[in-house]
Amino acid sequence: MFLLGNAMSLIGCVLMVAIGFVRRKDRVLSLQCVQFGFLAMGNLILGAVSGFISGMISILRNLIFPRVKGSVWLKLLFIGAQIVLTLAAGWAGPISLLPLGAGVLFTWFIDTRSDAQLKAVIIAAQVLWAFYDWHYRNFVAFTFDILTILSNIAGIVMLKREEQ
Repeated sequence: MFLLGNAMSLIGCVLMVAIGFVRRKDRVLSLQCVQFGFLAMGNLILGAVSGFISGMISILRNLIFPRVKGSVWLKLLFIGAQIVLTLAAGWAGPISLLPLGAGVLFTWFIDTRSDAQLKAVIIAAQVLWAFYDWHYRNFVAFTFDILTILSNIAGIVMLKREEQ
């Protein structure tokens, strides 16, 4: 199961890093749905339940937000759902809060108009995921968390160069 979980994560992780170089937010959100699906399955196989829940909520969020005008209430609904489902799945200790924190952060800033700010939020969320993936021995995902952080930093640099 360890190898299968890491193999699923590998597919999602390749997408995760590639998304760092995508400049348009609508494309980022669409590609993330596929990425989250693979990563969620990898987490479930490895026993990382809160990571699985976070992935499923993230897919739903990324499908809904581009189609409706985001509001504070809609954001709070998604954040609340993630909190309730994470806690209902069972408390695995403070480590369970890392995917929750990443999801809350991304959900709150999902409607930002700044591509650079969205990439900065992705960087912050990936830092939380890096600790989570390391804890669950999802070494493939951990490695790609670091690569995603770096690719989004590169994406921000590219965006800033285009603005000049």
